[in-house]
Amino acid sequence: MGAIERLKGGLFRLAAGALVAGAALTGPTMTGAGGAKADIIQWSDTFAALRYGIDYQEPANPKDVAKIIFQLGHTHGWTYGTTFMNLDVLAGLSKNEEASKDGSKAAKEIYFVFRETLSSSKIFGAEYGGIIRDIGLTFGTDLSYKDAAFNARVRKFVIGPTIDFDVPGFANIGLQAYFEHNYNGILNQPDDFDPTWRVAGAWGIPFEVGLPFKFKGFFTVTGEKGDNGFGQATAIEYLVESALLADIGPNLGAEKGHFYLGLGYQWWKNKFGNDPKFTAVGTEASVPQLVVEFHW
Repeated sequence: MGAIERLKGGLFRLAAGALVAGAALTGPTMTGAGGAKADIIQWSDTFAALRYGIDYQEPANPKDVAKIIFQLGHTHGWTYGTTFMNLDVLAGLSKNEEASKDGSKAAKEIYFVFRETLSSSKIFGAEYGGIIRDIGLTFGTDLSYKDAAFNARVRKFVIGPTIDFDVPGFANIGLQAYFEHNYNGILNQPDDFDPTWRVAGAWGIPFEVGLPFKFKGFFTVTGEKGDNGFGQATAIEYLVESALLADIGPNLGAEKGHFYLGLGYQWWKNKFGNDPKFTAVGTEASVPQLVVEFHW
């Protein structure tokens, strides 16, 4: 097959991939041309997790905030790429540290992330050497709501190329166009930001030292996004979430790869783009975390 034919076939698969990315969530099989069935979902991992820390930070809040974060995550590889979804429910433990809008209880937040990566190796048959396993197009959205005085309602969209590295487990990095819309409950008005750039990466590296372990996490570096609703210039934002987890399931009579326990760490500088020149407290977090994960 010539280069033109491969390109045409790849473009067709790319269009099909964009159309059926959502449909990949509906079941493990689909009917193809001629009535033949083809596997869509090639592998999957679904997990529930809990993270706990006592000194999370919130912009303009001088107090350390203790939280329990309940997490439900799912990722799978399919015919034309990979899909990732994550839901965090962040529950404050004391209204004296961060109160809800009406002040009657501790603040709570729900945060949903969706990412789809269309694979050039799966769609175009591209082959890469050295440390590169694949290159893809990543796009997705973040949606959130927080019951606190600011009343944040984040709506984000990102799109851009991602490089997957040929390592045990996975590791990737991407450059994305970044668009954000929020809501400012203090001023009771929408908070629209300028489009900007983001560098994002994630990793999950398994290894053994007596017990099986994995080192996992993600990072984002998000560019300045213009002025916020208060007319203050935003700053470059840095976020790292990482965890070192031991697979303790076999020691508890469970199968390998199902139950993990370990320590995590969050570092967040210029949180939500807040510049410490304007927001004196709560813009930088350094939080050790207890992490528990159950996979099925």
